Parts: sequence; C-alpha cells; structure tokens
Amino acid sequence: MPGKINTVLINPPMSLEERYGQDLNKFGANSEPLGLAYLAANLEKHNYQVSIIDGLALGFNLSEVVQKVKETKPDLVGITMLTPMYQAVKGLSVSLKRILPESKIILGGAHATALPKDTLLDIGPVDYICQGEGENTMKELADFLSFGGDISKIDGLVYRNKNAQIIFNPARQFENDLDNLPAPARHLLPMEKYRLTASRVKKQGFCPTLIIARGCPFNCSFCSHPFGRTYRHHSVGRIISELKGLINNYQISQANFEADTLTVNKSFLISLCQSLIEEGIAEKLQWTCESRIDTVDVETLEIMKKAGCWQISYGIESGVQRLLDLINKGVTLEQIEKIVMLTKKTGITIRGFFMLGLPCETIKESWQTINFAKKLDPLWAQFTITIPYPGTPLFKQLKEQGQIRHFNWSYYNTWGGWADKDIPFVPQGREPSEIKKLQKQALISFYLRPGKLLRFLREVRSFAVFKKYLFGFFILIKNKWKKSSA
Repeated sequence: MPGKINTVLINPPMSLEERYGQDLNKFGANSEPLGLAYLAANLEKHNYQVSIIDGLALGFNLSEVVQKVKETKPDLVGITMLTPMYQAVKGLSVSLKRILPESKIILGGAHATALPKDTLLDIGPVDYICQGEGENTMKELADFLSFGGDISKIDGLVYRNKNAQIIFNPARQFENDLDNLPAPARHLLPMEKYRLTASRVKKQGFCPTLIIARGCPFNCSFCSHPFGRTYRHHSVGRIISELKGLINNYQISQANFEADTLTVNKSFLISLCQSLIEEGIAEKLQWTCESRIDTVDVETLEIMKKAGCWQISYGIESGVQRLLDLINKGVTLEQIEKIVMLTKKTGITIRGFFMLGLPCETIKESWQTINFAKKLDPLWAQFTITIPYPGTPLFKQLKEQGQIRHFNWSYYNTWGGWADKDIPFVPQGREPSEIKKLQKQALISFYLRPGKLLRFLREVRSFAVFKKYLFGFFILIKNKWKKSSA
C-alpha cells in the first residue's frame, strides 16, 4: 500500500557477560524477544514492512547494529528497554539519529513505561515513548506517520509537541482478547541463537518460549505489573495451534510456558492441560512454567504432570515470615512447605526463586532464607539480589526514604554479586560488598552439598547435561576457593 512506512525493531546490544557477570554468562538465558515479535506480527498483519534486529542474540556491538539499521533505512525505529539496558539504548539512539536524522525513534518496555518523562528528557534523540502494551500503539503510530492524522488520539503514547513540551496521551486499555493479536513473528528472529537458562531446560535441543497469558492480580512490592493486574490468556485453541507450529517448524520436544502466574485461573489451566493430553502433545513435549504457592493444589499439580509439565518455578522469596509480609507476598512459610512437598510428590521438579537483601533484612535473616532453601531442597535455587526497579512500589518507597544509593541504571542487576557493579540498594546497616559476597555464598552453600551433587548425577541423561552440570560445579568450586583464600 503506497505511503506505508518501513519499521525496524531492535533488541539492543548487551552482552550476556554484562547481564550475568563473567562466570554465569554461559548459564544465563538468551531468550526470544517475543515482545518485539508480537509488535512485528501486528504490523505485518496490517501490511507494514517490518524487520527485527536482535543485537543481543547476534552478538552485535553498537556500530554493527547501527550499520544494519542504516542498510534497512527505516522510517520508524522501535527499541525495547529494560532498566539494565538504559545506557546501551541511549548510545544506540544517539548514533541512529546522527546517521538517520529523519527516522523517528520510539522506546518501549518496562523502564520506558515506568519513567517516560525522565527518559525523554535524558535521551534527546528519542521521539516517542510507548507506555504499556505496545501492539496497537505501534500500529496507530505507523498509521499516523504514513497518512497523517491526530497524534493526540494515539493512546499510550508520550512525546514532545512543537514547543518541546512533553505530552502524555491517555493510557491505553489492555487488549482483553489476546487472540486478536497474531502469533509472534518468529520468522523474523534468528531462532537458532536462543537458549533458556540452564536450570530451565530438561534435555538437549531448542526450548522456545510460548506466551500463554499476560497480567498478574497479586501485590508483590518488587513487581511493576507491566501488563496490568487483570489475568488475560490466549484461548486454548490458539495455544495448541501455536505449539503445533513450533513442533512442526523447529522439531521441539520441550517448551517454556510464559505467564506471570500460569495457574491463576484453574478452570483455564485444566482445560489447557486436557487439550494437551487429548491432542497427543503431552506425549512428545515437556514444559516448564512459573507459578505461585497459593494458586496450586493436588488436582492442579496432577493434571499438569499428566499434560507434560516437568518443572514449576515458584517465587518463594524469603524464609522469614516478617519479610514475606513486608513485600506483600501473601503466603506463609507453612503454605510454602506444604506445596513444595505436594509438588515433589506429584513428580514435578521445582526451581525456587529467593531474594537476598530485602529492606531491613539482617544478615541473620539472609541466612535464614538460605537455610530455608536448603530445607525445601528444590532441584534448582536462584538467589538474586533485591533491586528496586522503577515502576515498582519498592522503588517508590525506597526513593522516598532516600535509601536508593544511585540511579546508574546499568547497574540495576539482580546478579550483581557476580559482576563488577555497584548495586543500588542495601538494607540499612549492611554493605554492598557483603550482599554481593552473600549471593555467591548462597549458591555455594545450596549446591555444594553431597546429597545435592548425587541428585544432579542421577539427573544426567546425556553428555550435554553432564557438561552443563560440570561447568556449574567448576564455577562454584572456583568461587569457594576464592572465598577461602581471601
């Protein structure tokens, strides 16, 4: 259609070492940027020319990304931005505007959504911010740039007017029926480059992510709710269709079902599991997901297991009830122990998420969390440093209290204990070096136990799995030695 603009969407260049630190970069995830793939699919649906440059997956540096964009000559450049990507996005925006001054730049993602005004003021080359869910905002902006119209009618858009004033259009309502959005445009991605974190993969081979639902109704203070508080899911038919496409196109035997909390809607989950069984998918595909302790029961766990679920990641966060209450987790230690036991009994393995350095957490309480993790004994445990991300109640609270140490967004990294970065928050009376050291100590204490090592050996089904475990063991031994020689 004449007049329609050309768009390029970018996942900015940022090395895995920058994200996870020198030791953990081989264990960290390098997942498909499905947010960009959804945007691209919706633009393609409306006959727009669009491409995706995944600078992270392709291992590009800034100049290589800029060169690729230059070859594309886009009218509109969309860049996704999580908080740790801030400096990379800023540098990319400056470089792109210098060589393509007529191209419009729009930022989206969690950080841009949380701090749109600050971002526009600081990154001059950026023309627009997309707040929240972006598919329809991007399509309407593409229409505006192609044919003109009234930019003030594009909900979810933040921009400068002709007088350089920053204008906030009305917030965009979330898409109620996710099936209105076409399946993500994976054909525009370098699919052979992606991998999940080692703890989330059961076997050799590619393990793609499938977005099942958006939105979370819970109130954890460390979450920004980028997709709102209403749980919205794709229809079972749409999910089955997308899964069959992945099986046929990529010969997968495993997948990651993405939702903030997959098990919120029990009737939907049971219907999905029944369809996986009836369609024969459960026989040839195993999957992993994330859930909450207070949203599962015996019936749910049993049908999930039958439908191919091999692992659930639970956000446990702390082994101290006072701290769980402080972050509005809404569960008790007794509930956690009960559901962990039931999950294991069902035959589903567990990946537990734990947070270190919560507000007003003492050193003793940090070790209570580490010891609680060892008591629960999930197959995998992830100990992350508490980071107050913009857009979360935790960020607002700590900023008002003057407890945030700096706003160098590139250092907002939950794996800061493994990287040479100054973490932005530590509980009062504690030191950054102690919190960072504690993150390593937690992993060493959890994994370097005879029983845990034997259990991992029993899990070995291939040389690839053995190699993965051996590499992780080497990292922990190396850091244990560093600790003892310090």
